[in-house]
Order: sequence, then C-alpha cells, then structure tokens
Amino acid sequence: MSFADLASFEQAIPFLQQHQQTAYVILFCGALFETLIPFSLIVLGEVFFLSGAVLAGLGVLDVWMVMLVLFSGGILGDNLSYWLGYRYGNSLFERLQHWPLIGRMVHQENYEKGVAFFEKRGASAVFIARLSGPLSWITPTLAGVFRLNYGTFVRFNTPAVIIGISQFIILGYFFGSYIRPLLNWAHQYGPALALIVVGLIAAFFLLRRFFSW
Repeated sequence: MSFADLASFEQAIPFLQQHQQTAYVILFCGALFETLIPFSLIVLGEVFFLSGAVLAGLGVLDVWMVMLVLFSGGILGDNLSYWLGYRYGNSLFERLQHWPLIGRMVHQENYEKGVAFFEKRGASAVFIARLSGPLSWITPTLAGVFRLNYGTFVRFNTPAVIIGISQFIILGYFFGSYIRPLLNWAHQYGPALALIVVGLIAAFFLLRRFFSW
C-alpha cells in the first residue's frame, strides 16, 4: 500500500465490517486447506493468518473469532490429512513401488522404517514439524501413513497448531493496531525521509570513492 492509498484504505474498512461473516469463512477455509492434502501444496496459510490478525488489530474483525476460526480450520485440516494418509497411504505406497525411479525409494523396507520412526519419535516429529513451516503441510499425512497412534497425534498436533498460528496472530494484530498512525506518519514525513535516505546513500558512495573504502 502506497502512502497515497491511505484514503482508499480507510474507505474499505466499512465494507469489510459489513462482510465479517464472509471474512471468517474465508479465514477458516484458508487455515483448513493450508494443511489439507493436496491443497497444502499451493495454499499459503501465513497469508490468511496475518490478514485476519491485521484486520482484528484494525478493529474490523473480532480477534477472538479470528483465533477461533483459524485454530479450528488448522486443527481440522491436520486431522483430515492424518485420516487421508491413514486410509489411502498404504495403497498409494504400494502403487508407487512400481513407478520408475520413485520405486527405488518407495519400498517395503522404507515403509517399515517410517513406521518405526513414527512409533519412536512421532510425537515430537508432529509437534516440531507443525512449527517449522515447510514440513507442516505433509507431516500430518505421513503420521497417518505410518500409523502414528491417533490419540498421540491429537495430543501433540493440537497445541502445535495453536502455538504456530498464534505467532502470526500476535504479529499481525499489533501491526494492525498501529498501522493507521504509521501510515499517517509515513504520509506526512515520507518525502522528507526519502530525501534523507537518498542523501545518506549518496554520501556513502562519495566517501567510498574519495577515501577508497
């Protein structure tokens, strides 16, 4: 958003406030599909987490409702992915064994290693992966494929979902709380600040040229 768009931004607030229910549904779906195979390959949950939190910080959405829909969507998405892996993972694993190249990595020995890994370290793997970003979209499915006990999955996945999403909610909420004064300040002092930055950069290169830094 540019400084000149501040007025347009303010005009959009009433529209968003009139469509709160739609916003909550969108946030729920974003959190759900972020970890639901195969949608998790393309859906970036962070976009929905931060957007919802910023709107809550602005007072457009209720922060407790934002937390509820995001947590619920994330937990449901992970649980659905677990059961998809549990139900279809075995048959998919068997089919992939006959594929060229992939079959060299996907075979019964590796499957047994996966089962042994999740039996021994599955709880910590589920918890850590949900907080690590890149691994969060596939680990619930793998937990189902390799038969991690469902009760163990729920006990360690649920708090990880809440912690993982909360970090974005906190960041976005405080940013949303201060975005109006920040935009006003930037709109008022932005040109002067830009001149100062340009001057400092120019001075740096001049000094570097004359003093051979």
